[in-house]
Amino acid sequence: MGCRHAQSLLSVKNQFSVHVVEPSLDTIKNNCERIGSNPQEITWYSDLNELNSNFDLAIIATSSAPRYFIVKALIDMGIKFFLLEKVVFQSIQQFNEIRALAMLNGVFAYCNFVNRYFEKYNDLKKELKQLQNRIRMIVYGGEFGLGCNAIHYIDIFQYITNTQKVIAKSWLVEEDSNGSRRGGEYKEFTGTISMVNEHADELFITAAKGFSGGVLVHVMLDGKTYTFSEQTQKLSVLSKNTIQCQNFEILPTSKLTSQIVADIFNENCRLTRMHETIDAHAALFEIFNTTLMGKSTETILCPIT
Repeated sequence: MGCRHAQSLLSVKNQFSVHVVEPSLDTIKNNCERIGSNPQEITWYSDLNELNSNFDLAIIATSSAPRYFIVKALIDMGIKFFLLEKVVFQSIQQFNEIRALAMLNGVFAYCNFVNRYFEKYNDLKKELKQLQNRIRMIVYGGEFGLGCNAIHYIDIFQYITNTQKVIAKSWLVEEDSNGSRRGGEYKEFTGTISMVNEHADELFITAAKGFSGGVLVHVMLDGKTYTFSEQTQKLSVLSKNTIQCQNFEILPTSKLTSQIVADIFNENCRLTRMHETIDAHAALFEIFNTTLMGKSTETILCPIT
């Protein structure tokens, strides 16, 4: 149901009217209890067919497989603004079809890559803007869901380097489907993905079995190394044998979504527009589908959520 999105919107009293489509009554009850909400604060629907056309924005917090069909139906219904979870769609053909529909209907679709809203990444982006040297970014963690979460790190790499084009390579091992999400419908990997952009900046993302230190993001440039720890929410800056430590706040969805939605309506949202992430998704589809099936085309659905 996207309960943390709902929690954030409900926290801003009298600003948003929240409507939720969720077929499972048990899920509705459990999630209301989880977020401490009164079910009467939310209007509930069990099916998309129950909706009318009087909505300003839709947040699609489903898994990836039904997202294309849901977005298509809601565009036909007249909704103009979307906030989409990752992975956004499962093929480039789906991207292209929704992009064409969005352009035809004046739709604005944003991807919920929330790292762009974290203050320390924005500080780093400002510093990089003053420099001309290439950077190297290394993401290292345990079994954090390389398939479904790699796009977040690719996106922040694109954001801080102000680029879109990426070329990818990979050394991946498919995880046991019994351990994958949703009973094997979606696949997962350990291993390494490497990418390079048009400025020759480099990105490496590794999910290593047995590592328990959370996810670490290292950004190296001009003799400095910035290490963002998602587990401790600390940023360490190593420069000329000195280390500075700062807080690195990771804003949760329950606090952030209301700000993002307000920014969308005010036309100053930092998030990636749907068409801006197509190149990154295409690179991931290529390496994931080739690993799983030995080939990749624009029409093959990538089983990542």
